[in-house]
Amino acid sequence: MQRKPDKPSNLYRQGSSNKNVVRVLYVIIVGLLGLIAYQNNYFQNTHDEMLKSTDEEYQKEIANYKEKEKSLSNQLKSVEREKESSEEKLHDLENQLKDAKLKNYSADNDKKVGELEHVVDLIIKKNNNLEKEIQESARKEALATFGAGPHKVKFELEFHPDEVPPGKRSDFIAELAPLELMPYTVNFFLTQVKLGLFNGCSFHRNAGHVVQGGPANNHLNPGVNVRKPFKDANLSSVIFQEYHKDFPHKKYTMGYAGRPGGPDFYVSTMDNTRNHGPGGQQSYALKSEADPCFAKVIDGFEAVDRMHKLTVQPGDYKRMKHYVAIKKVTIL
Repeated sequence: MQRKPDKPSNLYRQGSSNKNVVRVLYVIIVGLLGLIAYQNNYFQNTHDEMLKSTDEEYQKEIANYKEKEKSLSNQLKSVEREKESSEEKLHDLENQLKDAKLKNYSADNDKKVGELEHVVDLIIKKNNNLEKEIQESARKEALATFGAGPHKVKFELEFHPDEVPPGKRSDFIAELAPLELMPYTVNFFLTQVKLGLFNGCSFHRNAGHVVQGGPANNHLNPGVNVRKPFKDANLSSVIFQEYHKDFPHKKYTMGYAGRPGGPDFYVSTMDNTRNHGPGGQQSYALKSEADPCFAKVIDGFEAVDRMHKLTVQPGDYKRMKHYVAIKKVTIL
């Protein structure tokens, strides 16, 4: 009688079952990995599209800010001319009537002065409203471009080899004023730095109360026109003299020089609150204006003090004999 084959052992059946489980798990794992790869690719593409869309929206928004600021700037310049003209007329009329009153008092003269004063007040209010619009536009642009702050910049300097004052530091760090105090000027300065406009400029004046820098070439770049980039970027000067009483011209603060301020700036080597604050610059047409004070040195005071020790050329301007090269200014 033929013998029946032996039945597979339990061990064999268990091994076969384990292999099937492994195969199933392998298929599941491969499928999951494929799904994950697909999802990652999908989400990456979606993320890239979102970033592209966000960047386009951001650029469009910035362009809108710029266009609005340009429009407001033109309006402001027109109002400022109107304001200056009216103030001059008022000043002349007051001088004329002052002499007239001494000779013959007239109520009609007082009426004329009152009417002109009212016109000047209306122009000033219009001017102030435009400045507030510009500040708000600049604040939004600064937040979008540079963040909320505090904003800091680093100046890297090189002294002329023919006059190296005692000390080691040849760099300093400045912290910008809060955006809620000086939004327009802070955004203006940070934009100049972002575009590299101060790279290659110089500290060229040691006036005693300030060391002043700006677009003047130095021993590292003789003959280079460092003023042109400011003009090309339309960032030579501010469109109005922004100032806040809570950020005055204390020692080691930074302000824009001139009317309108810029592109030259200075670091105060003494407390210039009175000299450069409201009403301190009597030589300018609008005596109530102040220099914009927009930053303060927080590190590297020695570098400023070293510049303050440099010799100057003859004359009232106090031009340095040897300019200090501004090698690079960067946003930290």
